[in-house]
Amino acid sequence: MTIATGLRATLALALCLTLVLVATPVHADATPVPATPVAATQPNGNSSGGVGISLPDPRQWAADVFNQVLINLLNGLAGALHALVGSVLGSSLNFITQTPPAGSYASPTVEALWNVVRGIADAALVLVALVSGFNLIARAQTSATYPDALEFFPRLALGALLANTSLWWGQLVIDANNALCQAVGQATLPAWDRVDVGTQLLVDVIGILIYLVTSLLLLLQMLMRLALVDVLLVVSPLALLCWILPQTQGWARLWTSTFFGSVFTQFVQVVTLRLGGSLLTEVTPMAPDAALLAVFLGVAVLALTLKIPGLLRTHVGDGLGFVRYYVYRQGARTLESSGGASTSNGGL
Repeated sequence: MTIATGLRATLALALCLTLVLVATPVHADATPVPATPVAATQPNGNSSGGVGISLPDPRQWAADVFNQVLINLLNGLAGALHALVGSVLGSSLNFITQTPPAGSYASPTVEALWNVVRGIADAALVLVALVSGFNLIARAQTSATYPDALEFFPRLALGALLANTSLWWGQLVIDANNALCQAVGQATLPAWDRVDVGTQLLVDVIGILIYLVTSLLLLLQMLMRLALVDVLLVVSPLALLCWILPQTQGWARLWTSTFFGSVFTQFVQVVTLRLGGSLLTEVTPMAPDAALLAVFLGVAVLALTLKIPGLLRTHVGDGLGFVRYYVYRQGARTLESSGGASTSNGGL
């Protein structure tokens, strides 16, 4: 072996040793670092051993996000409804458990329109007198059951008096209804204190939303009732003037039954709310797990309260018809007797 061949072999051996030293990591303490085993990950996301990385189920994650968004949306809607109904219950113009004077007979708008209609009714007295004269002629010619002159003049005077004081009579009826509602006690919506608009359970949010929507329907019904009472107060002079003539007495009876029914139906509804709230407090405990039951019982009481005007509509007028007839008849007889006494004194 020549010197050149030996030199080439030495260089090749030195190159191999250099490559081995470069490929092997060496620490400061010259202690080799063991390699960390990597755990194998199963297809379902669970590692077979050691420390693994598990990803969440996309379908479950999407369902959770959707439920949370839905709960937040319904809670926002429930919070707005709760604030709306609560603002009406806590204001001086609360028209759910009373008929506020500022929104009925004491309203400047109602008073102004009533004065206009009263002027129309006073002007219509001339027309009523002409029709009554025709009735007297027809009574003599056809033997009709129209009142005679001795009964007509007291009736005309009483009708004019009722027409010009109708707002005062309406105020008396509304104040009587408010006194009856206050005598029942402090009434509010049943289960109102059980409504938690911040709950995070979907079933609780849906139940509370149903309760608040039913409360909103009751609020709208009471608002429409108040508007109807105002309209009846405004047209009361003409309605009571219609009582004078036999041809228009049906309009007077319709106004009377509608007005008394609209006013005093609220008293029955307040009694229902008061009774339902008291019974609900007795039968349902204050435990958190009974809150949903109390809310649905409150929905039942509110639904019954909404049905009361329809249940009473066909019966209130019949009962008040006798009272109306008795009051009108007694007033006519009083004026007739006083007119007869004045005539006899004049003859003396």
